[in-house]
Amino acid sequence: MTARGDRRVYVPATAAMVRTLAETGELKPASAVHTVTSWLRREAPGADDEDLEYTAFAYAAMASLPLLVGGVPRRVVISADVPGDRVAEHDEGTGADFDGDVKRKRVAAIHADDSGGAAAVAAALAAEEPDLDAVEANVLDWYAPSELQEVLAVLSEG
Repeated sequence: MTARGDRRVYVPATAAMVRTLAETGELKPASAVHTVTSWLRREAPGADDEDLEYTAFAYAAMASLPLLVGGVPRRVVISADVPGDRVAEHDEGTGADFDGDVKRKRVAAIHADDSGGAAAVAAALAAEEPDLDAVEANVLDWYAPSELQEVLAVLSEG
């Protein structure tokens, strides 16, 4: 549950970004964050909030792929509750710009591919025509913010 005035965002991330979060207590999004936007609500009338949130999360997971080139082949999404007035929605889609750094205390959860997901991501990154359906078929594992060291251990497995 977000605090009044806060907004849940899904930050496409990398292993290096998770390390930075652990070391400094904050991270700077490397690309657009994703959130339930006005556009998404218009495109999915009648969808409940949970479905809308999952859609924004799924877009963030796929948006993490370009960040992984040359790095650890595991998608990472950091869910955080940030000040809503610092989130500027894009005209279409679930993307938004976030003005600032995500503080560790605002992280609601960390999501990362397991080894099966990592294999699908590695294959997609190596392919001339990636099989994105194979990547999307893998559900990211959920970790509480208190499990940050466990996430780092999983991500260090490559």
